[in-house]
Amino acid sequence: MAVRRDKDGRWRYRIVVKLPDGQRERISGTPTLNTKVECERAEREHAYRTLHPAPASEEKKEVPTFSKFVNEQWLPTYPASVGNRPTSIREKKIHVRRHLVPALGRLRLDEIRGHVVDRFFADLRKPRSIGKDGTRAHALSDKSIKNIRATLRRILASAFEWELIDRIPNLPKVKVTDKGWDFLSREEVAKLVAVTRDPEERALLTFALDTGARAGEQLALEWGDIDWHNNLVVFRRSSTRGEVGPTKSGRERKVPMTERLVEALRRMKHLRGKLVFCRVDGKPLTLWQLHERLWGACRRAGLREIRWHDLRHTFASQLVTAGVPLRQVQDWLGHSTITMTMRYSHLAPGQGAELIRALEDPSAVAKAWQRT
Repeated sequence: MAVRRDKDGRWRYRIVVKLPDGQRERISGTPTLNTKVECERAEREHAYRTLHPAPASEEKKEVPTFSKFVNEQWLPTYPASVGNRPTSIREKKIHVRRHLVPALGRLRLDEIRGHVVDRFFADLRKPRSIGKDGTRAHALSDKSIKNIRATLRRILASAFEWELIDRIPNLPKVKVTDKGWDFLSREEVAKLVAVTRDPEERALLTFALDTGARAGEQLALEWGDIDWHNNLVVFRRSSTRGEVGPTKSGRERKVPMTERLVEALRRMKHLRGKLVFCRVDGKPLTLWQLHERLWGACRRAGLREIRWHDLRHTFASQLVTAGVPLRQVQDWLGHSTITMTMRYSHLAPGQGAELIRALEDPSAVAKAWQRT
C-alpha cells in the first residue's frame, strides 16, 4: 500500500503496477470518501482494473438522465426498500419535484459534479418569489437546504451502488445553526394546567408535559398503549397528517407516568374509540387542534404563546434541571443519539462547577458524585 495524507488533509495513493507483459505503469488517485480505509480500497480497485482491463468489445452502460433515473428507478424502489416512513417519502418527493428535477433533470447522472453541483446549491440560497405577484421573496433555510442535500446525496449514492456512475461527487457541506427553543418553568406549568377548561384538555396538556411525547406520537396513542398496572406509556406509532406509521426512531419506548398524569387520564377516559385523544366522534385530532387548545390555555394563564413542541422541551428541561442524568432523559425522549439530548446539558445543576475543583482537590470528584 502506498497511501498518504497530503498537507491539505486529503488522502491519496500512488503506486507502480507491473503488467503481465513485464511493463510497469504508475497509477494514482484520490478516494471518494476522504479516509485511509477508502483510499486503500480505491488503490486496490484501481490496480485491479489496470491488471484486468475490460474487453474492448464490452459496451459502456448508458447513463440515464437524472430525471429518468429518479422517477423511473429510484423513487419507485429505494424508499420502500429501506422502509422510509410516509413523511420521509413525501419529503423526498417534494425535494425531487420542486428543486432537484427542475435544476438537474436534463443532465446525465455522470454530469452532476463540480461546478454544476456548486451552482445548484448557490441557486438554492437565492430568495424566491412567492405568489403570482412576485412581490414577496423567500429564501430557503439552511435546514431545508441540508435536507435537500441529503436527498441528492442518497440518490447519487444509489446510482453509484447500482453501477451507473463510477464515483459520488463531493457536495458542499451545509451547516445549520441550532435555533433557540422555549420551555415553561414549574410555576408556568402549574398556571397552564390550572386554567384547563375540562378533564380532556387537562389530560391533553398534562400528557405532553409529563411524557415528552412528540405531537404525532400523542395523536396516535391508543388506550392499549397505556400499562395501568405498571404506570407506563408505551409509544409504538406516530401520526403525521393522518398517516400512522412507526415512531421517528422506528423503535418502541416506555415512559413512566406521574401520579397526576394517571389521575388526569382516568378522569377523562371515554368510550369513543381506541384513540386516547380524539374528537367527539372518535376521529383523530390534528396538529392544528393541539395548538389551538395550547394557545387558548396560554392566553387564559397570561403566558406567552409557545409551540406544542415546546412542551416536549419543557419535559426535558425540567428533568435535567432536577438532576436527572442525560442518558435517562435521552431514553425517555427517544433520541437516537446523546447529541440531541446534550442541548439541555447547560441546565444541569452545577454545570461542572464542582467537578472543575478537581484541579485543586482530586477528591472533589468523588464528593460531587456522593452528593448526586
